[in-house]
Amino acid sequence: MSRSPRTMALAALSVTAICLAATSTSAATITFPNFSDTSGLTLNGSATTAATSDGVVLRLTPAAVGQAGSAFSTNQITLGVGNTFSTFFQCRMTNPGGIAPADGIVFGMRTVANNVGGAGGGMGYLGIPSSLGVEFDTFPNGAGAGDPNGNHVAVDTGGLLNGSGVIVNGQSNCTNIATVAGMPNCMANGQLWSAWIDYDGTNLFVALAQNSIVRPADIIAAPFNLPSILGQNSAFVGFTAGTGSGFENQDIINWQFTNTFAPIQVDAVPEPATMLLLGSGLAALVARRRWQK
Repeated sequence: MSRSPRTMALAALSVTAICLAATSTSAATITFPNFSDTSGLTLNGSATTAATSDGVVLRLTPAAVGQAGSAFSTNQITLGVGNTFSTFFQCRMTNPGGIAPADGIVFGMRTVANNVGGAGGGMGYLGIPSSLGVEFDTFPNGAGAGDPNGNHVAVDTGGLLNGSGVIVNGQSNCTNIATVAGMPNCMANGQLWSAWIDYDGTNLFVALAQNSIVRPADIIAAPFNLPSILGQNSAFVGFTAGTGSGFENQDIINWQFTNTFAPIQVDAVPEPATMLLLGSGLAALVARRRWQK
């Protein structure tokens, strides 16, 4: 399903700080132009920060065997009417080793705790109940394990991995650690990838671009019932990742999330800034950050 330019223009990259109480329906935005300050996030397992050429990034897993890491909002975020939301992030996967680049990153929303799930092909998401996961999978564990190929995007629910997915730009030859860095359209090629995920209350949209902040056609656009998956109108939001016998650094470079359907149009890379979290309980605050050209 395509969007009109008018719909895409709903995005706003400068937000005045708003307190989101547990019963509030006000808009709230999480903004991490980098991860020099991870206030407001709970990091689990192998997740940490790392200084790279991209700045201070959120490193969900290092390039090492058998890792699982996650980073979720410390407090649940109240979602929009119908559980609507929009998010944008950039990621980079580097230094592949072992048997192949592995295993991938998952953007997740969950209602129970904010810890980490299974490692390896579980990508830190396996076993998380009452959850949505959008996986960016870089290793072919096989259809029985939920991996049809080694370079796909899929939608997961309830901590279970989807046995199907959409191959990224038709490229599935991404498992050779000696050549993957030179392979266009392989998510494990070390390039900067931009991802957009939006839910309008009826349909889930996912778009993915390599070395670009211009949103391409959606790789996934499908009916989806998020309220029935979560069972409530609030969730912890964040990321998971895992490695197994194959591995890679799996880094989130920057991240925006808003609790309403407002597809994010990115005009430039973000200036250095951090997120502030104010209040307690389910209250989540946004520090005003401006992304400028």
